[in-house]
Parts: sequence; C-alpha cells; structure tokens
Amino acid sequence: MLLVIDRKETTVRYTTGALRLERPDEPAKTIPIQMLEQVVVYGNPLVESAVWRALADAGVPAMLVDVRGKQQHAFISSGLATTLPLRRMQHRCADEAGKQLSVAAYCVQQKLRSYTLPLQRLQTLYGISASRTQAFQQQVAQTLLKLPNASSINSLSGLEGQVAAAWFALLAETLPQWGFTGRNRQPPRDPVNALLSLGYTLMLGEVRHAVLHAGFDPALGFLHQDYPGRESLPLDVLESFRAIVDAFVLSLLHSAHLDKDSFYYRDTEGCRLSKAARPVFYATWANLRQHCPRPFADDAGSDWPHATLSEIINGQVMRLREQLKSVDNQENTA
Repeated sequence: MLLVIDRKETTVRYTTGALRLERPDEPAKTIPIQMLEQVVVYGNPLVESAVWRALADAGVPAMLVDVRGKQQHAFISSGLATTLPLRRMQHRCADEAGKQLSVAAYCVQQKLRSYTLPLQRLQTLYGISASRTQAFQQQVAQTLLKLPNASSINSLSGLEGQVAAAWFALLAETLPQWGFTGRNRQPPRDPVNALLSLGYTLMLGEVRHAVLHAGFDPALGFLHQDYPGRESLPLDVLESFRAIVDAFVLSLLHSAHLDKDSFYYRDTEGCRLSKAARPVFYATWANLRQHCPRPFADDAGSDWPHATLSEIINGQVMRLREQLKSVDNQENTA
C-alpha cells in the first residue's frame, strides 16, 4: 500500500504496529504498518518521531517532498545492511580506474537497453512514425557498440548524454501540446517535466531502499562520481529505471485523466501538479508499483512481462552485485 499524506493539518502518530492519521473534523484512520510499502509526505504535517522509527524498523521507505521545489527531497529508511564483504568489493571496484569504468559502462548499457519500453509506448499510444523510431533505435545500437571502447567516465557520460538528448528531442516532437521542448529540472517549466521530475524522485526512493537493503554503500557510485551530500550509487541504478518513469508519464498523459488545468505555474516554483490532481497521479503510480512492465525484453522470467516494481528493482540490484563480482574476479585473475 502506498500512503500519501498531503494535508498540512494532518497529525500522524504511532500506535502499536500501526499509524494513526488525525485530521480536524474527520474520524481518525488507523493503518497497520505491515500493510505499507512506501510513505510519501508533502509539505509540513505533524509526524511523531516514533513514526519514523517504526517505519525504519519495518523497512518501509518514506519520502518527504517539498511542494514548492525549493528544497531537496528527503528519504528516510533503515540503515545499511551488515554485508561488509559486499561493501569491500564495491570499494575495490570503485577505487581502481579500470574496474570503475567497467561497472559504469554496465550502468550505461542497462539504461540504453531500457529505452525499448517507452519507445513502444510512443509507437502504440502516439503513432510515431516507423522511420523516426528506427533512427533512434539505430543510434542506441551504435552507442552500445561504442561503450567497450570508452576510455573514461566522462566519455561514457558523453555517449549516454547524446542518446538522452535524442530521446527528449523525440518526446518534444511528440508532446508539443504540453509545451515540452526538452528536459529541465529546477524548476520544471511544463507539465511533462513536472511529471518526469516527480516520477524520477519516487523511483529514486524505491531504488535507494533496495540498494540499502542489499547492503551496498549508497555514497559510492561508478557512473556518478563522489559529490558531497549525494548518494551516487542509487543514481547509477536509477538510470535503468528512468525508462519506466518515461513510459508511465506517456501513458498518464495519454489517458485523459490529466489536462492542463491539473497543473499550476509560478515563476519561482515552476510547473507543479495541483493538489486536486495528485490523487490521480498517485493512484496510477500505486498501480504501477503492483503491475510494472519489465524494462528489458530479455529479463530472466520475461515470459511474465510484468512484476511488482520492487521485484524488478531488487532483481536489477542483484544483477549489479553479480556484475561487480565478475569485474572484480576478472581484474584479480588477470
């Protein structure tokens, strides 16, 4: 169950094994923690500190969203798992340039392969021309061939950035009615960017939880370099799942559940999803969490094209672990 708290007059308390939501002039609601999979909090409701401890103990990730986009979103979850050998291997691979480059190339490869999913949505929902689709697919294929020859993290980032720019140019051609001309972040200028930013943030929370649960050091990435105050490894893994968010946004905009009145615009805040429209977004997101398309056509078990989002993310995190083992063993035996 996805719990969204977006009314500032809400008070959230912890009772034995459950959360109690209290609002003026409404009966209190009690939700067992064992039913919760993720908690999203907007604005500044009153939440007892015992709530955060209980959610962390139960392994339920929580995300604090700043409504106006002036502050960074915050993530709350349990601490690192006690898997010291895994973290040592992660640090070995990150500390040696050749190993780091191999793992970073793997992260880019996974992202490029995942474009198949949103590209299918463009074809089936928006009728994009076959020639335009083929041109993008050819660019992806050519870039995949170049990855093994990349000599640095910067060159890998450049290759990935070229494909990302082509992808967002393709979206701009497809979604002009939404005022989308390209990807921007702070603040988002149009409804498409507003939905992408929110979706990427929610996905990052899911990915971060899986990375921590697996026992990785979240601060140490491969494609994303060390930066004060940033957890780089979840950003590495997130690259594989941006395509799911892109496909989600394409489907949501095509569904007619949202229109231009579902968003508001302020000079300082940019474009934001309105409070009235948030239930539509989160109901659709909750459905995605339970019935998520696999981002890769050749995933193990792909006879089942859908799974829960957590299953897909956990599977990708485990594949990253196996990739680290492979890189570490190859380098150690060379």
